[in-house]
Amino acid sequence: MSMVTEDAAGRWTIAIWHRTLYWAVDELVEKLVPEQLRKLDVRAGEHLAAILTTAFLRTAPAAVDTTGGVDLSFDLPDIREPRSGDILPAGVASAAFEVKSLPGGFRKFDGSIDRAKARGVDPTGGSMEARVRDVKGVLRDARPWLLGARSQLHRKTGGATSMNAFLVIHPFDYMTVECSRDYVIGPYLDPLKDVGDLDTVWVLWHPHHLTMWSHERHEWINLLFDVTNPGEKPGELPVLQDAEQYFFKCTGYTGRSPYLYITSYDEGDPNPS
Repeated sequence: MSMVTEDAAGRWTIAIWHRTLYWAVDELVEKLVPEQLRKLDVRAGEHLAAILTTAFLRTAPAAVDTTGGVDLSFDLPDIREPRSGDILPAGVASAAFEVKSLPGGFRKFDGSIDRAKARGVDPTGGSMEARVRDVKGVLRDARPWLLGARSQLHRKTGGATSMNAFLVIHPFDYMTVECSRDYVIGPYLDPLKDVGDLDTVWVLWHPHHLTMWSHERHEWINLLFDVTNPGEKPGELPVLQDAEQYFFKCTGYTGRSPYLYITSYDEGDPNPS
């Protein structure tokens, strides 16, 4: 038994059926106009944030940023008493999210592929190096982006709106040992003591893990979005990547996404001669 399995006992976890992500895509396409959908920055992972927040908040954003406003704005049901599975504090009528993508070496590398193709150069064979990190250290390095999100929310929202940050982390920028090893990673994360009045901080460790810091509960919550029914067979791609492809199909997006990739490795010959 790993250390995190033991420490996960008693931690709050919210799990949703994997098909909820496809429902979320349908909600986004139905509730948002094409201009708003186009404004979701694919390279920054804003479309992934929109899918996941819609799935867990059980409603699509009322608006997305098209003119320098809040990235994602939600009108929430009038809930006066806490309910099991509620993520934001009871009585919150509206919520604002700022989405941040933690930069790293892969962003430059991925951009070089596009530039090579534009010059007619075959980028096959290119490579980059990455150092395996721990999730605690990555989150520590992300503090400036979280504090920046908080400052932006203060400028853009009123006092009655719930303020929240959503951080997207690409595994080729920050490859972590815990995400490669464990199903839940919340117990590895330190409390967020310096994000002030943010109600929640969501961290997507693409493509499998989603954690959320709750100011109200003062703990990390594991948000699981890949739950399947008995007998359901998983697809070839991870659930979030499959939902992303569905989003592109529904919205007509034909560009490239840095979040759609396939990884493979060679285990080598177990009995080398």
